[in-house]
Amino acid sequence: MLEIAHLDIGRKSILVKNVHCDIEKGELVILTGVNGSGKSTLLKTIAHLIPPISGSILINRQQLSRLNARETARLIAFASTNRINEDYITVREMVAFGRFPFEQKRWNAMQNDSRIDEAMGLMNIKHLGDKHLNRISDGEWQKANVSRVLAQDTPVILMDEPSAFLDYPSKIQLFKDLRDIAISRNKVIIISTHDIELASAHGTLFWHIKDREFSSSDQPIPWI
Repeated sequence: MLEIAHLDIGRKSILVKNVHCDIEKGELVILTGVNGSGKSTLLKTIAHLIPPISGSILINRQQLSRLNARETARLIAFASTNRINEDYITVREMVAFGRFPFEQKRWNAMQNDSRIDEAMGLMNIKHLGDKHLNRISDGEWQKANVSRVLAQDTPVILMDEPSAFLDYPSKIQLFKDLRDIAISRNKVIIISTHDIELASAHGTLFWHIKDREFSSSDQPIPWI
C-alpha cells in the first residue's frame, strides 16, 4: 500500500533522515516525537505538500512525485492543524470539500453524497451541519476536519494532531474509530499525537522521531 524508501525530509536542511518502511492495508500508525522533531514535516512530505530532499514515496506502486494534485488527492487525504474560520462556509460544506477530487457534479448535488453523512455521523456532528465555521468551538472544528478527510475516502489518510482540542471521551472514541476504519476498510491511517497512552492502546504500528532518526515498531516506542 505505502512504500517509503531512503527518505530524507526537511526544507533547507535534513530534519529527519533515512525514513524507510513498507505499510500494508489495515494499519493505524501512531507517530510520536517532541515538538519540532519533524512529525508535521514528515506527514506533509508524504502528503506531497513538501518535496522530499531525497528518496521516494509510492502508494499502490504509484510514484507520488509523478502524480498531479488531483491524482494525489485521490490517494491521500491530509488533515492539518490549521483552523479555517469562515463566516460563509458551513460545517457540511467543509466536509463536502473532501469529495472534490472525485466528483464532477455540481456543488449542490455533490453535497448529497452519502459518504458526507457517514463521515459526519462517525464524528457525531450531523447537528452542526448548518453552522458556519466561525461559530463552532475548536473541538467541533477538529471533528469537522476529521470528517472531511474521512469523506475523501482515500486509501491513505494522514492527520496531524487530530485529538487536539477534543475532550477526553472524544479522544478515546476517535482513536477507536480510526483503528476500526483502518482495519475494516483496508486503509493506512497515520496520525501524529501527544496523547501517547490513549493512542498506544489502539495503534497497530508505531513511528517515532528522535534526534533526526526515524524508527518503526509494532510496539509503542519509548521516548527516552
